[in-house]
Amino acid sequence: MKRFACAALLASMLFGAAWTASAELKTRGSIDVYGQWSQNLYDFNSETSDSDNHSINQRVRMYFDYVASKNLKGVVGFEVDTDWGIDAGFGTDQAIRGSKGKDSKAGGSVEIKHAYLDFTYPDSVVTIKAGLQAVALPGVFGSPIFDDDAPAIVASAAINDMFTVTAGFMRGADSQTDNIIQSGKTEDNEVDAAVLLTPIKLDGFAITPYFAYGWVGEDRETAESYNIWWLGANAELTMFDPLTFAADLMYGSTSGLDDNNKGWYGALAASYKFDMVTPTLFFTYASGDDDNLSDGSEIMPQLSEDWAISPMTGTRAFSTSWDTWGLSNLPQEAGLGMWTLGLQLDKIKFIDNLTHKLVIAYLHGTSDDDSAQLFDKDSHAWEIYFANTYKIYENLSAIVEFDYFAPSFNDDKMEDEDPAAYVAAGFKYKF
Repeated sequence: MKRFACAALLASMLFGAAWTASAELKTRGSIDVYGQWSQNLYDFNSETSDSDNHSINQRVRMYFDYVASKNLKGVVGFEVDTDWGIDAGFGTDQAIRGSKGKDSKAGGSVEIKHAYLDFTYPDSVVTIKAGLQAVALPGVFGSPIFDDDAPAIVASAAINDMFTVTAGFMRGADSQTDNIIQSGKTEDNEVDAAVLLTPIKLDGFAITPYFAYGWVGEDRETAESYNIWWLGANAELTMFDPLTFAADLMYGSTSGLDDNNKGWYGALAASYKFDMVTPTLFFTYASGDDDNLSDGSEIMPQLSEDWAISPMTGTRAFSTSWDTWGLSNLPQEAGLGMWTLGLQLDKIKFIDNLTHKLVIAYLHGTSDDDSAQLFDKDSHAWEIYFANTYKIYENLSAIVEFDYFAPSFNDDKMEDEDPAAYVAAGFKYKF
């Protein structure tokens, strides 16, 4: 991995040297370094050891924009995740190891996060991004369908000041290509997706209808190929500013399987911006499974979500290489199979350079209690999150955050669950 990291950084420098003769180099990024103390984050069981309740972690993200003109640039981004002691003990130059997954805490990684071209086609209003880039469907709390980095080509055209059309293609997997020969593999093993968005902006109101389509080859996961489609919309109402509203509504379904999955999700949030605080009241609801899966699941399918209302569902002050903890691999990780009700108090400010954020959320399952889902109609949870941010410099902040999550699962599926909690403190630098 050390050789890969050196090669990647060398390639970036060479790429930069080739560009800087005719392009301006701009850099941006962030560095998070923090320590964390926790209990029961993964299994909600105080009688089972969490292995180690203390860790020190850091994440570095570096982006290089090679700008030739307002119509052409190239972007290269790197991400370095490090768990102190595991990845960076004494002699840190030898501690970088293999890549770790989004929800995995073990091991360290150096990743090429972004690498794409961004240009406007000559004499047109069409902009094109081609390469490894961030692609996201709109969502009040992020998208439960797709919000992730991906190999993609995305084209946008501003028809007028109010209407834009965006279309994109993404390749999620392809283990057999014309330059890779693998025995036992056949050509129909891709996972691909396409998106179409049509944002409409009016005075005080904006809505983005969208359609997404995915297809999985029969040699990828099952003995049959299948398709997935979603239809949805995200809307914002700002005409009553400082009172604003935001909403989501979406439906998704598979086709081509013996038991097709289908389901829906909706969200509503209302915010009011005061001088000293911005409160947001929110509600989400997503369909859940019944006790009979012979006709497929009633939980909306997803590709690669990034939905979150709280640390236990995936968002916090520090940027991390894993998320959701004990809810990982459950539908609730993506806001599905449950309803939520909560209050967020953001940008609380009483003293210069010091701000606070408070989230109080209630989560309740929507799947039948006889279904296979752990978080069902007989399951619920309370979560309280409190973060404090002090600006040391304009771009450097000291942060202390605390989260408490108290679940109550169906007794037939889990008994004597214990609350989970963590406190973290550290620094965030944005440049």
